Amino acid sequence: MTKKFISLVAILAGCAIMSEYPATGRAEDEGKITVVCPEARLYLPGYPPFSDREAFFNDSLLYRRGLAIRDSERGRQAVTDAGADLGFYLSRFGAAMEVDLSESGTPAIAKYLKTTYDFVRTGISTAKDSFARQRPFSYFHESSAIPEEEGLYGEFTSYPSGHALRAWTIVMALVAIDDTHSCEIIKVGMELAESRIITGFHYASDVEDARMAASVGFARIVSDPEFTRLMNRARRELDSLR
Repeated sequence: MTKKFISLVAILAGCAIMSEYPATGRAEDEGKITVVCPEARLYLPGYPPFSDREAFFNDSLLYRRGLAIRDSERGRQAVTDAGADLGFYLSRFGAAMEVDLSESGTPAIAKYLKTTYDFVRTGISTAKDSFARQRPFSYFHESSAIPEEEGLYGEFTSYPSGHALRAWTIVMALVAIDDTHSCEIIKVGMELAESRIITGFHYASDVEDARMAASVGFARIVSDPEFTRLMNRARRELDSLR
């Protein structure tokens, strides 16, 4: 079973489970997420070792491809895609969904996405330090496309990619509530993850396994009734915009 297939299964699981827990909308129903996100360091396969030239070949090749296109329109978009706050993602994905998303204008959707990501992020809280993979720009002794951020995230915290995890988590959350823009949402998520390779902050395997971790986390959180209430409220809010 491929990683991409597992990711899509997680998306469909979210859509299916959503219908099993109809939201009441009452304030007294508010609660906390009670399920626990699986710890990624215990199930991720680990990155291809630098010493194994054959295993590392794909990561190295795609890093070089990203380096070659940095001075292009796609390369400049990759730098813009380095945004990490909720407002950035609401704007980026909202454009693909043809709606205006913001923390103030669409609070239910904003809360839904933040809750989803905060939960899934706990799954890799120890993974980065445990795997301690050196970032591409550092390993190859070359500057990244965003030099001012090179010391921000840690030199040995490349695997798995936090940005790709965030992007793919939001992809699954939005596909679960949007019936008409699934392909557009997925395309944005793929672009955001690829941008991390282009800028030199991550390898392809960092991104691929981050999507795996996001899929596992999302598949877990959709089993929580409180989360399903948040999901249904977000869907109703989205429907009201249209």
